[in-house]
Amino acid sequence: YGNVTRATQMADWIDDTLIDPETHLVFDGIKAGSLVRAQYTYCQGVVLGLEVELANRTDDAEHALRVHRLVAAVRDHMCTDGVIRGAGGGDGGLFNAILARYLAFVATDLPGTTPEDEQARATARDLVLTSATSAWDYRQTVDGLPLFGAFWDRNAVVPQSVTGDAQFVEGAVNASEVPERDLSVQLSGWMLMEAAHTLDTGQSDGDADQ
Repeated sequence: YGNVTRATQMADWIDDTLIDPETHLVFDGIKAGSLVRAQYTYCQGVVLGLEVELANRTDDAEHALRVHRLVAAVRDHMCTDGVIRGAGGGDGGLFNAILARYLAFVATDLPGTTPEDEQARATARDLVLTSATSAWDYRQTVDGLPLFGAFWDRNAVVPQSVTGDAQFVEGAVNASEVPERDLSVQLSGWMLMEAAHTLDTGQSDGDADQ
């Protein structure tokens, strides 16, 4: 809502409280006074978005430094051969796309001209494009349309009518038996393609048509 002071306080709290000192990834949060040490791809994404915004809106160089550190941590701990790791279906079906969306934001909007700024932008761009290429290569085709996999580094599975549906349990949506059945997984694939499209300006017209 334009409250930069409040956003800065939140970013500082996250950096002081939720950053894993070993991996430099973002922990999930605090619940009932205890640290939840789970590390999800979407948590990394929203923090990248926050820090890039603050890098643009403040004079504090610390925000860009946090982006550099977190992009490197994502590359080292949340990707396999440059492909963002999936988290199945249900709620988890969107996690990797949220990260891809904000990695693209790093690539397009992180300010600065230092070698570290340029490296962070290049790394973020590469992770999005590598993930998109892999997800597209491993897609299935149903009725002439793409069916994306829950995991972008392996073949998508076409769900059958007899497979179990997703279930809403205690405030969360658990995956279908075949996660490709879930809307979250398919939306995630399209979000990844949109993110890649904002970055891939060097392709030929023939590639663009695909």
